[in-house]
Amino acid sequence: MDVFKVVRPRALGDLIAYEADPNYCRESGVYLAGSGAARLFPQFAVLGAILTGTAVVTAGAVVSASGGTPGNGAIGTVTADAGAMEGDYIQVFLEPGADAGVFEILRPDGSLDGTGKVAVAYDGMLNFTQADGSNNFVEGDRRVISVARAAPVVKYAPIDFSGVDGRQVAAGVNLFGTQAPDGTDGDGVVERRGPSIIRAEELAWPVGATSAQKLVATRQLEALGILVRNSG
Repeated sequence: MDVFKVVRPRALGDLIAYEADPNYCRESGVYLAGSGAARLFPQFAVLGAILTGTAVVTAGAVVSASGGTPGNGAIGTVTADAGAMEGDYIQVFLEPGADAGVFEILRPDGSLDGTGKVAVAYDGMLNFTQADGSNNFVEGDRRVISVARAAPVVKYAPIDFSGVDGRQVAAGVNLFGTQAPDGTDGDGVVERRGPSIIRAEELAWPVGATSAQKLVATRQLEALGILVRNSG
């Protein structure tokens, strides 16, 4: 006698153990177009989010952390990469020096964007050259560089832990398997916020994702109110 194996399609109940209100927790999203081929969005894949739109960058004046006289070197035109976080970046001078100096850039979420040197082009989420001035920068001098976007659009992509444009940060979970065509954005449904509880064993991760990376992303989901729990 022939034996047939029937595989049941995955249902949302396989992932979602609890959800306060689907109308609140879920939302339709723009799925990032494929590049050279269709971009696949596996069901229950953890998603990152890329913020698109024209960046408006405003660099503030340098202030002293100690109340003294800060350095007065001018900052060149500041541009922001595609997908750079919105918000306030902080440029902090670490090492003083005549006609020199070292600074770091902190992102709006507090993470380190990178370290740069005076009179050398800086290339991170922000891009600029910091000039020296008649007053040298001293340790603790800082300035705020604000990034906002005109007509911003959030586009989702499967989480990519090597990304630098936002897709490296967990922003939701894809609820239905789909794809975005090559060169054309698609659409899908995202578990975007809680209160909700989802089953850890049902989540789809990129090939090669480590336990440490999954833990960080899980905590990012939980910051959105999406609690990740193992069944049993």
